[in-house]
Amino acid sequence: MMSKKIVLNLESGLHARPVSKIISFLHGRTGSFTMKYKDNTADCKSAIGLLMLGVQPNAEVEIAVESDNKETDLKDFADFLQVLDD
Repeated sequence: MMSKKIVLNLESGLHARPVSKIISFLHGRTGSFTMKYKDNTADCKSAIGLLMLGVQPNAEVEIAVESDNKETDLKDFADFLQVLDD
């Protein structure tokens, strides 16, 4: 498993619209994608799990990937999250 800390540049925090974009981005990808905020961790393929994290505006999160191509998958996922908008 590989992980990386990033800042989600979301002025309204992690709510339904960006969560939907994350789910769409990960659709069909194999492996495990998780996000940790404060002391809670969620499966990034679960809308409810992501919403329950309660990620605040412009917050730092830790993402982790476990897959056959974890280095590439982590980079792609981090790059996607860096440009994610509300």
